[in-house]
This record gives sequence, structure tokens and C-alpha cells, in this order.
Amino acid sequence: MIENYDQLPAKLYAGEIEACFRFLDERNAQDGHDPEHWHWRAVTHLRAGDFLRALDICCYITRLSDTFKFQIHCLCDACAHLGLKDVALSMIEYHASKPASAPLPAFLWRVYGWHYVGEDERVLELSAEGLDAHSTYVLGHHQARSAMRLNGIASGVEQMHRYWSSHEARRVLFPHVDVEQYWCGQRVLPAHLNIALIASGFGDQVNWVRYAGALQALGVQISYADNAERNYRLTMPEPEQAKYAEALRAAGFIVAPGSTQWSDPFALFTALFPVLGYASSARHIEPADPRAADAIVDDIRRRARGRRCIGIFWSSCESANNFANRSLRLADLDPLFNAAEDIHWVIMQRGYEYKRWLSDPRSADFERFTTLPPDFTFAQSISLIDRLDAFVGNDGGLSHFAGALGKPAYTFLNQVADWRYERDLHRTPWYASMRLVRASRMGDWDDVVRKLRQRLAAAALPG
Repeated sequence: MIENYDQLPAKLYAGEIEACFRFLDERNAQDGHDPEHWHWRAVTHLRAGDFLRALDICCYITRLSDTFKFQIHCLCDACAHLGLKDVALSMIEYHASKPASAPLPAFLWRVYGWHYVGEDERVLELSAEGLDAHSTYVLGHHQARSAMRLNGIASGVEQMHRYWSSHEARRVLFPHVDVEQYWCGQRVLPAHLNIALIASGFGDQVNWVRYAGALQALGVQISYADNAERNYRLTMPEPEQAKYAEALRAAGFIVAPGSTQWSDPFALFTALFPVLGYASSARHIEPADPRAADAIVDDIRRRARGRRCIGIFWSSCESANNFANRSLRLADLDPLFNAAEDIHWVIMQRGYEYKRWLSDPRSADFERFTTLPPDFTFAQSISLIDRLDAFVGNDGGLSHFAGALGKPAYTFLNQVADWRYERDLHRTPWYASMRLVRASRMGDWDDVVRKLRQRLAAAALPG
């Protein structure tokens, strides 16, 4: 039972959409004129995959209210998924031009909204003149992300460090975080470095844990605030370890005996990319427990009867971040599931789309599908992916696990995707074994699924 609005996010990410709508219906008589109430309705429709209804409500809120502003995230997320870039841009300008709109919120709508829908040139033209410190750092790191997406990571990584990963950025953007023992690129390295997730996800961690491996090669002891060592361990060939250690020494890095500090994945990336570049693009992790998925792997192979066994995760509906612009809905996958008779699919989905899958008759087709239980752990997932034939997923943690393991992986992206994938349509220097499947037009998921079918079919051909 949901008793207040503060409980809604956790319920939404857990996929308890019906319970969220019941709570909102119960509160409608009292809160029906409150824009925040309607915002939560929009977000609940968004998490249910009803993107048009979510967008409609966000437009309603924007017309109705001059003060409530958080709907920009839901609005642009839905527009990006649906391919309605012009609608997003129109609503951004509508809000900015309203006589009652305060200048600073209107400015930040442009920063967030333009970046979300790929108006990178316009983001880079914005000026920080007259902004307060917090807004200056918000603009700065979005401009860095837009520069990296537009012109490559080397063009914006130093600005990203200044406005997102530096000591001052953390003081301004995350005032609750203690930065006294925060390592963010100082040439004197601590003997012990604890990696924490601060405004980061599991995908960020495993993507950039290669830099922790490089520090480890120099003699830094690495640990994890979230006990990630229970899921995977760092692995790097000795020649690469020696190469990275020498590059760090040449750049002036030394280890201070006996010292301890903490860092996060973004700090590792922004501090060390200028020295090590993309670093290892081969297998740089291994399962902490390679046998964690033994029983289910044996069962999958038995029921697959010689078919290729491929894991799939298509929607980050259980994620706290914007997800719609990088996720599919189950119905989008019909052409893929119905055509690929030579594949046994391993369903690794969570959240509301997992519940939707369980209601689909195909979930009972045990010869062609294996559905993992909802309590399947990250350690088990990593062990399982390592023993499958391939993995298909969105820009989320499991795709990064597959890439870091060096497994054949197909990661689908919207036309406007995360900056770390830059502009190459098919490959990413972060992962040698990963192939990108990018929509030709924003929100064209039919195109994505068609390309996935072609890539998987081609991969099955001899030679």
C-alpha cells in the first residue's frame, strides 16, 4: 500500500504500476488541481510505456503552471522515445516565452531539453553569464557532454572533469557528499582507493573500472563501497598492466603509502582518459563466481536443443534515470522473437516490462525462452552472460557487463544516444566485442529491431 508521494519512485521502479495509479486515483479529489500530482501521473504513464499519455500530461502541466518545472525530464524522455523532437522543442520555447516564467528555470529547460533531444550545437552556444554557481556547473557539464557527443570524447573530457568530477563541482552539485578524502585525479594516488557510486550506475562502474585496473597495476589497492567484488573481479593481461603502469608513471602518478581515499567512476574516467585514452577494450572483468549460474546454464542448454542461447534486456524501466529514449517495449520485439527460430532467448528483464512478459503466452514456451527469476543476482547474471553465446540489450548495466566480459553483444541505441558512444553508428572503442544498433531516426524502434534481426541472422552464418 502506498501512503504518500515519497513512496512512489520505489514502487514505480519495482514495476508496481497498478498500485501507483490506485494511490493517485485516491488522491485525485484532494490533489487534482496540483501540477505535482499530474506530474506523478505523467511519470506513472511513462513507466508503464504509455508515452503518448505521459507526453500529453506534461504538455498540460506546462500550459497550466508557471512554477512547476520538473516535467521537462518526463516530457523530453517521452518525446525522444516517440521521435517527436519538434514537440519537445516547441514546449521548451513555449515555457521559456511565457511572461510568468522565471528566467533561470527557462534557461535550465533549454540546457536539459536541448541536450536530451540532441540539439548539441545550441547547448554549446549558451552562456553562463549571470548564472549562480549551481546553474553554471549544470550548464558546464551538459556542454561537455554535448561536445563529446558531437566531436568525440577528447573534445570535452577536461570540461566534464571541471564541471562534474572536480572537488569544486562535487561541493556545488552534491553538497551532502564529503569531498575531503575524494580522489579526482591528483597525481599523488592513495594506497587504498574505495570506489563509490555517486550519481553513477552499475553500467558506469563496469565501463570505467578498467581505469581502476590501471591504478591497480601501479600498486593501488581497490575496493568497492557497494561490494561489487562479490559480482566481478578485475582482470587485465600482464602486458597491458605493465603498459598502463608505465604511462601513469610517465604522467607523474605516484602512490602514497598508507593513505586511503574514495573516488567514483566518473572521476576515474575524466581524470585518466587524458592519460590512458579508452584503455583496455578487451575483457577486463571476470565473474567473481564463474559457477554461480551452473544449474540454470545446464537447464538452458538442455531446453535450447542446440539453438544459440542469447540473453536479452530491453527496458530500463526499473532505473531511476531517464529510460524511455533508450528502451524498447515488449511489443516492439515481436518481429525479433517471432522470426529467430534458431535462438533460445534468455529473458533477463526486470521491472514492469518483466511483469508484462510474464503475462505474454510466449513466456510459457520453454523450448524457445528461459525467464530468469526476479531475484537473480548481479553475480549470477555476470556468470550467466559469460557462458551465453551473445547478449542483446539497451544502454544499461547488463550490456556493459557483456562488453567488459568480451562477449558478443548487440547494444541498441536511439538516434540521439549517450555521449560515450560518440558518432560511430556500429562500433564503440570501449568494447571490442560490442556492435551498436542505432536508430536511423529518433524513436524509430522498428528500424532498430529490423537491424537486430539482420545482425543476428548474419552472425549465424558459417564463417
